Amino acid sequence: MKKIEPSLQALKLLAALATEGKLRKAARRLGMSQSAASHALSTLERNLSAALFVRNPNGLRLSETGTHVLPHVRKILDGLDAVRAEVSGLAHLQTGTLRVASVPTLAATIVPRLISEYNALYPGIEVSLFEGTDDEVRDWVLNGVAQVGFAALPVPGLRCQEVTHDEWLALVPAGDFARREKISLAALSRRNFLVSGGGCEPYIQKLFEEAGLDFPSHRTVKQLSTIQAMVAENLGVSLVPSLSVTVLPRGTRSLRLAPRKFRRIGLLHKPINDNQ
Repeated sequence: MKKIEPSLQALKLLAALATEGKLRKAARRLGMSQSAASHALSTLERNLSAALFVRNPNGLRLSETGTHVLPHVRKILDGLDAVRAEVSGLAHLQTGTLRVASVPTLAATIVPRLISEYNALYPGIEVSLFEGTDDEVRDWVLNGVAQVGFAALPVPGLRCQEVTHDEWLALVPAGDFARREKISLAALSRRNFLVSGGGCEPYIQKLFEEAGLDFPSHRTVKQLSTIQAMVAENLGVSLVPSLSVTVLPRGTRSLRLAPRKFRRIGLLHKPINDNQ
């Protein structure tokens, strides 16, 4: 399956074009040259294998595909804005430490960029990052070890702001399920099943429950890298979040679920009455 990872700038361009209707105006709004904006749009449409806009004498209007894609793009951008707004609530601090807790898949993908932006805005504040399971992240935020956290939702007992989502993918040996791009949970459950003990297990179990299936007998492995290595050696299959497979290990491939399933990702805070 082709993995699509558009840049944040390309997503901003899509949203700006939908509003402005003209490439020149959208480029100016984002501080881009018109040629750079044109290249970014062409790259995005090529990666998606679809035209997002229809050209006409008056400028650009969303195509049918673009109309379906735009709400998801705006949700991603709104989520990132919410993260910045929430974290900038500590802007009155000139010195000190911001303690951030995160599950590993987010700590290796979206969190470093946010920390980098925060460091540029508030260089006097040292940012510490803690990595742990979803349960550990919840406990660290609840107990004040970390001031904010990033984990899969829902998280009981904490204030949660959804910021984005990723997709659950089946990770299978490269030679399995030939010529298929999607697979059902029922088909996966008939293979040796591997589950990460790093926090994904309750969410995967819920996917099977919602599909009316028994959670298959499985082997629990703590590290995702171990699961990937075992799948590559044809020792089983697994379900993993798409953020964790930005680069597929040799000997494996990923398949979307049918129907597709997503993981909600949120920014976590202590309840307001516990913030003191």
